[in-house]
Amino acid sequence: ADLAAGLTIAVMLVPQGMAYAMLAGLPPVTGLYASVLPLIAYALLGSSRQLAVGPVAMISLLVFASCSTLAQPGTPAYVSLVLLLALMVGVLQLTAGLVRLGFLINFFSHAVISGFTSAAAIVIILSQIKHLLGISLGNEQSVFVLAGDLLRHAGKTNLPTLSVGILCLAALVFFRRKYPRFPCAMLLVVAGTLLAYAGLAGLGVRTVGDVPRGLPPLSVPQWGMAAARALFPYALVIVFVGFMESISVSKYIAARSGYKIDPDRELMGLGAANLVSAFFSGYPVTGGLSRTAVNYQAGARTQLAAVITAAAILLVLVALTPLFFYLPNAVLGAIIVAAAAGLIDYREAIHLFRLKKTDGWMFCVTFAC
Repeated sequence: ADLAAGLTIAVMLVPQGMAYAMLAGLPPVTGLYASVLPLIAYALLGSSRQLAVGPVAMISLLVFASCSTLAQPGTPAYVSLVLLLALMVGVLQLTAGLVRLGFLINFFSHAVISGFTSAAAIVIILSQIKHLLGISLGNEQSVFVLAGDLLRHAGKTNLPTLSVGILCLAALVFFRRKYPRFPCAMLLVVAGTLLAYAGLAGLGVRTVGDVPRGLPPLSVPQWGMAAARALFPYALVIVFVGFMESISVSKYIAARSGYKIDPDRELMGLGAANLVSAFFSGYPVTGGLSRTAVNYQAGARTQLAAVITAAAILLVLVALTPLFFYLPNAVLGAIIVAAAAGLIDYREAIHLFRLKKTDGWMFCVTFAC
């Protein structure tokens, strides 16, 4: 059962990891690096048997928002800041777990977290529209600037790219509703790559390009007090949001499976995963909602499933990365948009207003801010 679940999550994580790394302003291969050793580190220390750790959309957006204000995305300076951020997140989480601060989960406001994730999802979607249209835009986080840039440059849309993006979105929505366990994302990656190789790339459809082959390279985060002070507030946000996302889904799955989650061990497991990611060319990771649900449905019973996932992705890194040269950016953009759309929880806002108006307004204020 763990073997089947581990391979299923690997099929999901390869395209998602590459897409989320691109969302974070990093080379796509970084998402694969963050999907190998961090999974094993969590498996050794975490208390959840089914939590699927790795790159997620929310944390990727926060990484981009924090580091892009200090360096140009894609540059060595930017990558260095991301590694420092992962190190800080790991140290904070591991320390919090060791001093038993897991009880703080009881004080997290669900209304604030839900409002935050819903608003961030809209920013994520707008940031990926450029890949679906095949146009070049600046790296912005402001929803207003993004919307304005998209309107001004919409006339430069590349129609073959737009067609690929729309077809991918339609397929993702269809399979999510009808056949949620079907590895649609991987199928789209294969189909999109073949089409680009067959001639779409010559029509202006932009592709990923060269993806380095080999084991995740060793990296040493460059420590600097000025950069650390600038990144510290974002590191705290990533700690809280990442922990909230992980603990919510892991507690839900554990309750259905008949065991209990230890919040302190969860913090230590996530902290170890981020520390490993910082030293092996990754970026901040946490437990993913959708992948954990699929992991559970696919039959995972222990964290051996995560080890199998890591081994499968390592095989991809060692032997299969040249196959991604013709992978269209529009396919990865569609995967991100489809995943982010599920984070917009307007039903939760309605429910909160019915349950307690104060929580409903807290959701709205957080969303607006």
